[in-house]
Amino acid sequence: MTKKIGILTGGGDCGGLNAAIEAVVKSADNEGWEVYGIRRGWEGLVFNNIFPLRVPDVDGIHSETGTVLQTSRTNPYRFTGELDGQILEEADVSERVIENVRKAGLEAVIAAGGDDTLSVISGNEYKNILGLINDYGNDVTFIGIPKTMDGDLQTYSLGLDTAINRAKQKLEDFVPLLKANGSIGIVEIFGRNVGRVTFKAGIAAGADAIFIPEIPVDPDYSVDFIADRYNQRAKSNNGVSYVLIAIAEGTKDPVTEQQVYLDNGEDSFGHGKLSGVANQIKELLQGRLKDDPRITEHIRKLDIKIQTPTYDVRDGETLYSDSYTGQKLGAAAVKYLKEGAESGMAITNFNEHGQIESMPIRELIKPRPVHMEVLKMFERAGLYSFGRRPDQLLYTPAPVVSSPTGISTQ
Repeated sequence: MTKKIGILTGGGDCGGLNAAIEAVVKSADNEGWEVYGIRRGWEGLVFNNIFPLRVPDVDGIHSETGTVLQTSRTNPYRFTGELDGQILEEADVSERVIENVRKAGLEAVIAAGGDDTLSVISGNEYKNILGLINDYGNDVTFIGIPKTMDGDLQTYSLGLDTAINRAKQKLEDFVPLLKANGSIGIVEIFGRNVGRVTFKAGIAAGADAIFIPEIPVDPDYSVDFIADRYNQRAKSNNGVSYVLIAIAEGTKDPVTEQQVYLDNGEDSFGHGKLSGVANQIKELLQGRLKDDPRITEHIRKLDIKIQTPTYDVRDGETLYSDSYTGQKLGAAAVKYLKEGAESGMAITNFNEHGQIESMPIRELIKPRPVHMEVLKMFERAGLYSFGRRPDQLLYTPAPVVSSPTGISTQ
């Protein structure tokens, strides 16, 4: 009997998703299986939007950013909208998911997504699909492929390298404008409550200051640092100066010590929209530095510019690492199903020993913050400011560890 599997993509689109879809379809076809695409994430299983997905449909899409299956942030445990002629508000329609999976004859579903999409399979906050499947005999296997641009999962996730590279480009492209106008520039970068994208992109782009949710911003120190950096750069560069600041959207306002949200409610997973902390930093700097001689010595009027890249970080070319990893995880997911997959697991790697690496989704979706020891190394070296005084750190020298190649790493 031919095995039937479904695949969906949920949450934000990003690089690597199409690569995973192509690999799943081609690998399954090689096994003689049928693959069904599920349109717009979990929404497709609520509305039974399921269709055959064949090799010609996906051939060559591995390098394209986005997802041919489309995506949504639908949570079947808090569904809001019209269904069967009724207007529902945060209703549990998860049984429809199971009904439609069975109606289509699917034996397994592969979900590519981040913490929200995958929490539907094995979450902690709401009743989860895994429990519902157990109630009905556990005849369908649900597994995950990690995907998020926020970088907040426990393992590497599809889209992360591409997103960091795009954020880096946005920071670097801002610099000529700042130089030409003698400006201080602030770029607010996504990441929700974790600063890994901002941290890595900021370092790669050579930002002067990098503010992330993991570290409260000291307003007094940060204002002094930025003014000193502006003054030093101007004096060493014939009066031409600028300062570049990368800030994660989840960073707390240094004055109110609260995160900044748009006033438009929550999404279906209970998240408010983080946005606007760059404006709070701008107000702080304008208020403190407008008459500061370290600035006014070089420019008549303080100029602060803000950029907030959003969906333009999602577009563009998918990096080879995400295309490669997407294909590897897609093929590994099919292999995992062939070998007898355990429901509620996420495929995280296929290693050089020919082993599939997996992790319980409950563990995978726990937030993963910036590595503080790495951050402190940059901080103590004087390369970057992270919004606090380096001399106040309790810093323990890192041990020197020999790598397999014999080169010491620290």
